[in-house]
Amino acid sequence: MNRIAYIFLSLIALPLFAQESAPAEPVGLLAPDTTLSQPIEIEQDSELDTIVYYEAALIDNDLHARKSYLIGNASVRYKDITLKAGKITLDWDSHIIIAERVADTTWIAADSAGTDSTLRINWIGEPELQEGGTTMTGVRMEYNYTTEKGRVLQGRSEVEGGKYVGQQIKRVGSNTYNVSHSTYTTCDLDSNPHFHFEARRMKMIPNDKVIAKPIIARLGHIPVFILPFAVFPHQSGRHSGLVIPRYGESVQEGRFLRELGYYWAPNDYFDAKGMVDFFEKSGFLFRAGANYAVRYSMNGRVNGSLTRKDYRGGGKERRWDLTFNHSQELSPTSRISAEGTFVSDKDFYKSYSTNLNTRLNRELRSNVTYSKSWPKPKLSLSVNLSHSHDLQQDLQNYTLPQFSFRRGQSPIFAAKKKSRETRWYHSLYFSYNGNLMNSAREQYTTVPRDTAYLDENGEWVHETVDDRIKKWEESRSLAHDINLSMTSPKKYFGWLSLNQGLAFSEDWFVETYDYYYDSEKNRIESQDVGGFAARHSFSYSASANTKAYGVFPVRLGDINSFRHVMTPSVSLSWAPDFTQQGWGYYQYIDTPTGVVKKDRFGSGTPGVGGGNVGFSLRNLFQMRKGEGKDAKKIDLFNIDLSTSYNLKATQKLSDLRSSWTANPTRNMSLSASTSHSFYQYGVDKMVWESGHLPRLTNVRFNFRIRLQGKADGASRSDRRDSRLAQSYEEQQLMERGEDDLNILEDHLLEGEDRFESERAIRSLTIPWRMNVAFNFDLNRNNPANPTRRYYMDISGAEVGLTRNWRIGYSAHYDLAEMEISNHRFTIYRDLHCWEAHIDWVPTGPGRRVYVKVSIKAPMFKDIKVEKRGGQESVLGY
Repeated sequence: MNRIAYIFLSLIALPLFAQESAPAEPVGLLAPDTTLSQPIEIEQDSELDTIVYYEAALIDNDLHARKSYLIGNASVRYKDITLKAGKITLDWDSHIIIAERVADTTWIAADSAGTDSTLRINWIGEPELQEGGTTMTGVRMEYNYTTEKGRVLQGRSEVEGGKYVGQQIKRVGSNTYNVSHSTYTTCDLDSNPHFHFEARRMKMIPNDKVIAKPIIARLGHIPVFILPFAVFPHQSGRHSGLVIPRYGESVQEGRFLRELGYYWAPNDYFDAKGMVDFFEKSGFLFRAGANYAVRYSMNGRVNGSLTRKDYRGGGKERRWDLTFNHSQELSPTSRISAEGTFVSDKDFYKSYSTNLNTRLNRELRSNVTYSKSWPKPKLSLSVNLSHSHDLQQDLQNYTLPQFSFRRGQSPIFAAKKKSRETRWYHSLYFSYNGNLMNSAREQYTTVPRDTAYLDENGEWVHETVDDRIKKWEESRSLAHDINLSMTSPKKYFGWLSLNQGLAFSEDWFVETYDYYYDSEKNRIESQDVGGFAARHSFSYSASANTKAYGVFPVRLGDINSFRHVMTPSVSLSWAPDFTQQGWGYYQYIDTPTGVVKKDRFGSGTPGVGGGNVGFSLRNLFQMRKGEGKDAKKIDLFNIDLSTSYNLKATQKLSDLRSSWTANPTRNMSLSASTSHSFYQYGVDKMVWESGHLPRLTNVRFNFRIRLQGKADGASRSDRRDSRLAQSYEEQQLMERGEDDLNILEDHLLEGEDRFESERAIRSLTIPWRMNVAFNFDLNRNNPANPTRRYYMDISGAEVGLTRNWRIGYSAHYDLAEMEISNHRFTIYRDLHCWEAHIDWVPTGPGRRVYVKVSIKAPMFKDIKVEKRGGQESVLGY
């Protein structure tokens, strides 16, 4: 509509009047599929800069009245602008162009005999203006191409999934429109929408803003609220604006307003949101976040919150959280990445979050990493700062910093490029790793302390309080490793592959530990010893493996053979016993119970030593279907066996471990594993000495399956074209062609809120779906006291009861205790342009009831009715 002038000006081209013939005689309208069309060539002195195309069933030029008529399927096209109408009239004297609908008359028999009939008039060819993917329609359009003013009667347009309707739209400037008695709704019902906003007067500046007054919100015809005036953005995509708050009530915190704030989107690369939650009994919770992205360069986000209320204890303690992530490509061979989560105290998310994943995550990790590589010499460098916080034990670990340098595997004696002859020494390779680390450990412990004070009556009151004591430990080390390996350039005897490796490691320390036995405390104590110290270690390894194949021809439908692939391997590793006194890495301390060995470097010194021989057998079973180019190989299942023999250990044979895995279909997986011991329980005797087979010590079994129905193509297409029974997020994804349920879930989980519960209903186009996982674990390491643990998880279980009703369920069942650890019910009701959710968690620390009725459209997502119940969270549950 903002470029309607160009459409009308396109008809100024006077070749229409260049004809010297008389006005066309009335010949009537042609058939609907018959049109006259031709391009108008632009003269050099014309204001137009391209060809104008027009067509109509009848083109009539009245030279005496100086008017042109395009009648019947009239259309004018100029660049990307198209004007269509039943009739388009151009008045050259008044400089006015008019687009309007035309009457289509039909005689209808009034009786079965056909002796009488009535005239029915239908209006066809309603004016329609198309530009840049948007469409404006109306009953009549008028425009003065000299004054550049015009009007549209009963104009209608769709913007961002909503419909604007105005009784009269006037163009009063080059980019300004006045609209009288306008309405706006995202409901697709034409006659009686379920809700709409109406304004008596409106000024619209396309691609900028809309100013309206007064505004009345209606449900059907019932007024709900009124605003004296409002200013709305009129822009596609992201745009700045106020965030409408939500009202609710909490048992713990009383009434509250949540998410009152402002969203700022200054450009395509950055946006930010600041919000405040007000709680009647506790005060404020401030939340803010920002996102930024520059394609092929960087992207990231920062989110944080701050409050001065500890609602569990009632004190005025400052509490906060901060999360961030950043990824930036500095050059094709270097990049920097960072991510982190920090909280003021270990119970912050327990107090303020209802998101189950957030509440169950008891370890927060943060790190910043810079990496640089030099591909040709196979060199790489990385610098890392990291922090981890164990919320359960209130333990924090820091790495400040860690430098790593690596030289990739390279030949010691490289063969000449043009030479085809290779020697055995061409298979010798080396690699190098260097690592410098400065680490620290911080832990708080609670120590009881007796205290006394005078009360109001002047009497002494004795009580015990807990003091938090911080313990801080630091350590620094420098390590570098040289690895030598020999890879066989060819297989020995045509079937055997051999590989060998020799690793050297050197670690540098700026302090060590000196240990002594404290008889008074009856324990070993240590003290720091400053000064440079070095630790050297080395090890040798070798391995050999081969493959054997067995093919079994069959004829079962399109299955023509089965194949069994066996991969046996033997490995040998050896290292000296660095705990011996001759190396000087361990200190021997005499205690009343005997001699105790302690690592002078704290930890990390290889112990035990000796040789270890490993045995493994991998079995892969496959199936072949089809013939020739259509042949397809399918992996059926794997069976793996492994054990080892330690030359120095008391029980030299390790457990025989076996595993079985299979993926019969894309939606099903099965796995099982067992462990068998070759020794009798509690003694160093082989089981066959008592006439038994290897003893079962552990069994694990896992079964996962994803089940879902398939919506027919018509149903899926209908829901994509309309907004019925479909969440707005899912509709937007499906419009991009992302129909696969897994892809939809990944997209919808990307922006998961750390404070709010995760979305329960995932898809509205799948008639039903369910994920089931069954796990079983039997531990018989002690035959007299076996332990069993088996449970079942149901997640994403949904079923569409009708077109508009959907119910979801998730649960964790402890089958050993025959109890439900956690479960959740979700009911969804599609209300055409509205939707209703009921979220119920009947048990557990997150028990709650949450009812919400809201508008589907994203721009109105904060217009809703909510009711919450529960006592565990400050957010109202």
